[in-house]
Amino acid sequence: MTDNNLRPALLFWWGQVLALLRMNDRALETYRAVTRDSPRHQQAWSCIGFMLAERDQHAAALEAFERALAIVPRDAPSHFNIGFVLQRQGRHEEAIARFNRAIEIDPLVDRAWYGLGLSLASLGQHAQAAEKFEEAARLQPMNPYAGYQLAGARHKLGQHEKVRAEYLRVKGFDPKVAERIRVEFGVGAP
Repeated sequence: MTDNNLRPALLFWWGQVLALLRMNDRALETYRAVTRDSPRHQQAWSCIGFMLAERDQHAAALEAFERALAIVPRDAPSHFNIGFVLQRQGRHEEAIARFNRAIEIDPLVDRAWYGLGLSLASLGQHAQAAEKFEEAARLQPMNPYAGYQLAGARHKLGQHEKVRAEYLRVKGFDPKVAERIRVEFGVGAP
């Protein structure tokens, strides 16, 4: 590795350390320094996007994620990240397209299935949302939030036995979320 390559790599890892220490302003500036030194550093652009999304700076976050995607066009996480920001803006149709693209590239990205389910549910498409939450739960069986959302979609569809089954499944590994399912969706006592 030459000195020209070493500086962005070291800066990137320093940014990671700063982010872990929750020194987010310094981490963000460090990632920006990486992109000044190495404009095609895809990971740095993604990290900038995350940090801006956390600050609800959606337009700037989208721009950073689009820069990351321009460097690696078939990067499923970048499509997911863009979908996530669009979803937070209430732009569900656009988010759905990005989540679908992420799944097309890598069907094992459970977050994309989950995000897709959330956007579909927001649009009142509960049957389709339930299918997506089911897939997210299959890919990450210990994800209580996929179970919670699946139970919610099933509840909207009047599928009370399936809501109860999801409650019992989630209860096996996350009693707090299971209790939310029980209370919010009217699951009777076991």
